[in-house]
Amino acid sequence: MYNDIKIVLATKHKKENAIQKPFEDAFNATIVVPNDYDTDQFGTFTGEIPRPSSAYDTVIKKANEAASQYGFDYAIANEGSFGPHPTIFFVPGDIELISFVDNKNDFVVIESEITTETNYAHRDITIADEYADFLEKINFGSHGLILRSLDTNAIIAKGITQLEELHSIVKSSFKNQSTIRLETDMRAMMNPTRMRIINKLAIKLVQRLQKKCFQCKAHGFGKTSVTGKLLCGSCGTETELYKFKVLSCIKCDYQEFYPRADKLEYADQQYCPYCNP
Repeated sequence: MYNDIKIVLATKHKKENAIQKPFEDAFNATIVVPNDYDTDQFGTFTGEIPRPSSAYDTVIKKANEAASQYGFDYAIANEGSFGPHPTIFFVPGDIELISFVDNKNDFVVIESEITTETNYAHRDITIADEYADFLEKINFGSHGLILRSLDTNAIIAKGITQLEELHSIVKSSFKNQSTIRLETDMRAMMNPTRMRIINKLAIKLVQRLQKKCFQCKAHGFGKTSVTGKLLCGSCGTETELYKFKVLSCIKCDYQEFYPRADKLEYADQQYCPYCNP
């Protein structure tokens, strides 16, 4: 169905390095990256431009507008969100979404990946503070760094990967401010860890597009939601962990229900609102 198609990829952060090969290998598809499509208009990680919509709405809008602007039937976009992991407390997490817009058949497929595989972190320093251990922790050099003034919340510099440059900027920055934040640069081209997750997600999307609905034969059959709640293995109280994943057709009402991929039948008491309020 998707053999030899052309797909516009909505990115300015080199995400074709993660997305292009899975689509070439599976469909002999051509990924086209416009050189003038400004994805920052949908929001930036550093907050200069707020993201006005949810990540889910944004990843669809980003792809739709690229398809419309450049006249493509097919479009792909990716959106990432970083913060505390939604179920593993006190651990940073990366929630990645990828959308595939098919205007010929009038549907959108979304795949997601939630992972703790991220270097997302920050540290606030004064002129007297050392930070070499922080740089090691975030794999500085292969991964970029952002400097922000905490006095004004303004970005001082982005995409720093050289130690000498970092030391120079930090030193000069303390001439007119008291505290600086070192934060990981989560833009894909500055973060190989994130790029690997996007590649994994692109492979999932390709596999999803290859699957057909058993009822109507439409492509894109796959996980659309979850249902049910796991009971606490200690006291039997309902937790927020889901019990079944729901696979659905995007064109008709056919659904299938499957157990969790991790085979959990009961939740650990750390997720229980009674045992661990």
